Amino acid sequence: MKTLTPAQVDQLRTHLYKSGATPSQASSLLPLFSQEVEHFMWIGLPFEVALDKVELEAEHNPVRYLREKHANALVMPEEQLNELDLDEIVFANRNRAYGAYDLRKAYNRAVVNALLMTLGLVLMILAAMEAYQQGKWVYASWGGGAWIAGIFLVAFSAFRFYVERITLVMTENR
Repeated sequence: MKTLTPAQVDQLRTHLYKSGATPSQASSLLPLFSQEVEHFMWIGLPFEVALDKVELEAEHNPVRYLREKHANALVMPEEQLNELDLDEIVFANRNRAYGAYDLRKAYNRAVVNALLMTLGLVLMILAAMEAYQQGKWVYASWGGGAWIAGIFLVAFSAFRFYVERITLVMTENR
């Protein structure tokens, strides 16, 4: 896909200013305006013709046209912003089907499970090293307590992982 040169982007910015856009509106609308022009350039039109085509679609008012066409991408109501988390805001108006959204949503749980599993394994290794150093296994020592805590942490994190996977499969099957 052809991208616009800096001179062409400046020409679009000037065009937005001439149409009555404020500097803040122009900075918000410029990527959208560029996208519209690049779309027509992609199908083979030269820059000037693509700009004229967007002008005709916009009925000679690109500011109003872009604000109406891309209103959901530019502004969200305050109530909606308060209800959404960062992942919802980042992935608004984007394709969620390719997997990045699901990975972002599951990231915090995966990190907690990994930390619990790692801590459990480290405790079990330290307990085994202490038992090897003493030449015998004693449950009534710190090594025995570390071993039991390690087993508990590993089992707990494996259980959490299993429950999250079952929940994910059940929500996908709905």
